[in-house]
Amino acid sequence: MDYKLTRKRVIWFFLGAACFIISQPLTRLPILQQMQQSTDFILVYSLYPLLIGILIALSAGVFEEGARFLFKQFLIKPAASDFSQPLIFGLGHGIAEAFLVLIPALSLVSVPELGLAFFERILTIILHVTLTVVVWNGFQKNRRVLYLLIAILIHGLVDSLIPILSPLPNAIFLLEGALVVVDIIMVGYAWYSRKYYTGRNSNEKIGV
Repeated sequence: MDYKLTRKRVIWFFLGAACFIISQPLTRLPILQQMQQSTDFILVYSLYPLLIGILIALSAGVFEEGARFLFKQFLIKPAASDFSQPLIFGLGHGIAEAFLVLIPALSLVSVPELGLAFFERILTIILHVTLTVVVWNGFQKNRRVLYLLIAILIHGLVDSLIPILSPLPNAIFLLEGALVVVDIIMVGYAWYSRKYYTGRNSNEKIGV
């Protein structure tokens, strides 16, 4: 067993988890909570609920994909990496979010609803993994800003489905179905992206 490689992969996983915690509970959510206490925000939201809902959804892409980019830029070196790196980092990101979402839900929802929540989290983890591949592709192809913007757009559009579809009947099933379709496309893209990666695990370094 290559203990050095195993150690690196463990670090990537926990860096992914830290990326979510920093970008959402420690940064984006407190900012949103502060904004929601503003009278101006409440007024604008009451006038344009769908628009503000979409902008809030897009902010998730900005914060999370921006954080992924910064972690790769400054903490995980070199730019060229093995394909396992974005997969493991994205898994850490997605699982950290799943824990923070599901643990409070355990005592609040019924068993059927909990099953649906677990299914939704699995789909979301897949999305986080594949979005990480998008961000990492920018480093492999030396087009970092372009791929960051693509990841932000995809993430924001997926999250925008929540305010768009929520008013509709059977919204939860529409959302899950849409996420399944997006995941299938993103997994296909991630599989195609393998050709951009080095496969030289021994040359990877963790920068701090």
